[in-house]
Amino acid sequence: MWCLSCNTLSDTLLCPACKKKLAALSFAQLYEHRCPTCGTPVLDPLYGCEFCQDALLSYGVYDGVLEHLITGYKHAGHIQSAWLLAELFVPLVARFGCPILIPIPSSRSGRRSLGYDHMALVTWILCKKMNLRSIRLLAQQPKGQYTLLSRTQRQQTSNLVFRQKAVRRMDSLVRSQDNAFLILDDIYTTGNTCRRARELIQSTWDIPVGFCMLARA
Repeated sequence: MWCLSCNTLSDTLLCPACKKKLAALSFAQLYEHRCPTCGTPVLDPLYGCEFCQDALLSYGVYDGVLEHLITGYKHAGHIQSAWLLAELFVPLVARFGCPILIPIPSSRSGRRSLGYDHMALVTWILCKKMNLRSIRLLAQQPKGQYTLLSRTQRQQTSNLVFRQKAVRRMDSLVRSQDNAFLILDDIYTTGNTCRRARELIQSTWDIPVGFCMLARA
């Protein structure tokens, strides 16, 4: 087989050299400081910890091998990458205990192009690996001109809605007060999509919701 990042001949999905490069992009290796409260890697303890302050965790920097894996999976149909990306989520999700996972949905055009919802597939694999549950609670309305908006305009709008057939199941999950909920997405750019998703969920059910991302752009 061929390495999914550098296309060299490899016995595994990622060659040994690319595995090392991927690990080097993780915040666990990039940041020498740790939050004194929870131990999460932080750039500087004086800036505060996103896990403590906002229930947010991410694997690493959107660059190099990690960028190749995500873009190849998300835009070029490299479906084998789903298993590698799910593996990166495992230690992050474990920090939240046994949450119910809520993937950010693909756009309609993305699903048509790939034939699958990229975060829903990663979430399904992750649930199998960790014996967790998930709910596909959210859907994206047709984007229209959303992709042409500026960064500021994107921060002020959202095209997320509830999938109506999932709302009743969510009601049931919320009634069981032992459940925690965690939003999963691939790339954290402005943070708008995940914040809007959390606002939508919390305004309906008044529950805490965490964030878990693969990469920070």
